[in-house]
Order: sequence, then C-alpha cells, then structure tokens
Amino acid sequence: MQIQVDKLIDQTLEELKKLGMSKSTIKAYRYSAYSPIRNYCIQHGTTCYESAALDSFLSFRKKRLENNEFSKRHYRKLRRAVLMLKDYSQHETLQWSYYNTRFIYKINEYFSLCLKQFLDTLCLRKGTIANHRSYILQFLDHIERNGNSDFHALSPKDVKDYLLVAAETHHESMNNVLHAMRLFLNFLKENSLVHWDLDPILTKPAQRKKRVLPCFTHEEVEAILKQIDTNAKEGKRDYAILFLASHTGLRSIDIANLRLSDLDWFNDTIHIIQKKTSRPLVLPLETDTGNAIAEYILYARPESDSEYVFLRTFAPYRKLSEVGSMANILQKYLKKAGIIRNAGDGKSFHALRRSMGTWMLESDVPLTTISQVLGHKEHDSTKQYLSMDHQRLTECALDFQGIPLKRGLFL
Repeated sequence: MQIQVDKLIDQTLEELKKLGMSKSTIKAYRYSAYSPIRNYCIQHGTTCYESAALDSFLSFRKKRLENNEFSKRHYRKLRRAVLMLKDYSQHETLQWSYYNTRFIYKINEYFSLCLKQFLDTLCLRKGTIANHRSYILQFLDHIERNGNSDFHALSPKDVKDYLLVAAETHHESMNNVLHAMRLFLNFLKENSLVHWDLDPILTKPAQRKKRVLPCFTHEEVEAILKQIDTNAKEGKRDYAILFLASHTGLRSIDIANLRLSDLDWFNDTIHIIQKKTSRPLVLPLETDTGNAIAEYILYARPESDSEYVFLRTFAPYRKLSEVGSMANILQKYLKKAGIIRNAGDGKSFHALRRSMGTWMLESDVPLTTISQVLGHKEHDSTKQYLSMDHQRLTECALDFQGIPLKRGLFL
C-alpha cells in the first residue's frame, strides 16, 4: 500500500524530533525543503510517494542550481530531505550522520581523540554539534594532509590557509566555520596545545552580498486585481487575499492562518501572532481592506465552524495551505494580467510584501515605522528596501562635473 507524500513528510519530521534536532532546524526543513517537494508532487499529479518523482524533483532543482538560481547549500538541503524521505519510507528510521556527510574524512587516532574531547565540552543542540564536528573534521583532515600529525608544529599560517580553502566551499556559512574554529582553538589553548594569539586569524568576514529582488509596481498590482472576477465566490476570496497582502504586507503564512477573532471590527485593527517570529503584530484595518474581507465573509465564505477566515471553495471547507495556495492564487492572476514570471525573478507572493515596504519608503515613511508595520524582528531586515527605491538612488548618483577626465576616455 502506497503512502501519501504529506503523511510521509510529517512522519519524517517527527523522526527528526526524536533525533534531537532543534525546532528551528525542523522548521527550516518543513518550509524550505519539504514544502517545495510537496508542491512539485502536486503539480505533477503525484499525491502518493514515488521514488522516481523525488529523483525528478532533484534533477529539476539541479538544473536551477546550474543556472545559479539558488545556492549549493540549499541544494544540499533538498538532497538530504529527499534522502530522508526515501530512507524513512523503506526502514521507518533515519540516520542523520549519513545525510549530513558529503565526504569521508580520515584523521589519525590523536586528532580523533582531541575532536571527541572537544565535542564533549559543548552544551549545544545535537544538530549544532554535528555541524561543528563537520567543520573541525575538515580542518583536521586539512592540516594532517599538510604534514601535521599533532598540534606541536601547528602555526597561525596553517589555520589561515585552511580558512582560505574553506571559504571557497562555504560561501554562505563562513561565520559558522569561524565560530566552530574559534571554539576549537580556544579548547586547544586552554589545554596548552597551542600558545599563540587567535584574534588576528579569526576575524569575522565581511557580510555576504544579498541579491535584491524586485517588487511590483502600483500599476502591476492594479492590473492583477483587475483580473479578478469579484462577482464569483472564489473571486471575492482571492481579491480579499491579494488586497490584504498588497495593502498590509502580511506574509502568506499569516494570511493563511488569519482567524476571524484576529479581526477587530470595532477598532479597525488586525491582531496576529506572526508565524515566523512568534511576535505579536497589530495593523490598522483600512476601509478598503476591511470592505474586501467583509465582502468575502458575508457573501462568499462557505458555512463552516472553522476559526480561519480564508477557506477552500470546495468541501471539505478547511483553511488554505500555508504556502502553496497563496502562490497558486497569485500565479493565476499574474498570467491573466500578462505579467511574466520566471524562476528566481522575485515576482512571488512575498513580492507583495516587498512592494508594500518600498511604497512606504517612497512616501517618506521612516524606516523604523516600516519595520514595525512589516513586523520585522530586527530593524536591519528592513534595510533591504533601501536598495529598491530607484528614484532616490538616482538622486544620490553624481555626475562628472568637476572630475578631470583623460582624453580618449569616451568616444
């Protein structure tokens, strides 16, 4: 008897809990790995587990990796997720060390003992310790291949050389590598195995560059909303969802989980606990937004005891899924509006949230206020919207007046 993909994913995540994985690790796998797998299976008409479907998913993602649409680190996570599903479907158990190992490193007995003693001193989550073990194992393998059988002749240059090598394959995780190395080298120093100063070597690298994704223009959002048939029940729901997203900046997961009790009609406010940050957020419920939601609730929402606002249009009338439903709703009206979306171009449901932040910035709303409206946990998370205010960026640009130019520089 075949098992449903959704059920297999839930069982695999439960098994990760038994292995001692942290809540953040399990949450990361649920949304960044298993959600794309689930959506891929649904799009290809596969609701039951099929090994061939997972192979096809990985093949598709590998092509996107080759096109530089996402990182190698993300691809490795997807690959581990697939391996875990396959393993659990066959054996109903998982072996985390198997999925987390890219290469087999062989180190001598002395290094193995030092590594074990170091790991025994760590009071961290199991997943974090596994990551530290991987980084230090690679370091010990590196120095042993370069002629060190112990730490007697280890020099700061050896550590620096390893960090340069590690930087080539750990583009997005060098801060994690440095943290693990700092802990390990402090352990060696405390045990009188090394005696030199560590600070000049383990300098924190510059923050990696982040790709700035585009947002929708006012005209594009208007064009999307105009494609919706608000006379139909499904249209009333979709209009309310997209209007709410584009006028409040709420995440898709928070809209999917919006409850009837979250709407304070007397005070015209929305009260939620954000799914991503677990922090409370209070937003004004503007007239047009409230009218769109009320139109759906009063005239289109199915009769149901569900506490959630937005429901499926067909029985069983349960709430919409937290990821796929919102993306599918937007995609339908993008096509109708003639707005082409390509993989990795940023024109996703989340772009409505970026658009809201950008529009507020263009209206001279202070960055701190934008951060509060979007419910960011850290104010730095809002700074990315500065890169999207093209008008003000052009105002910052300098002309060549007063700058001497060499003859022949321009044709």
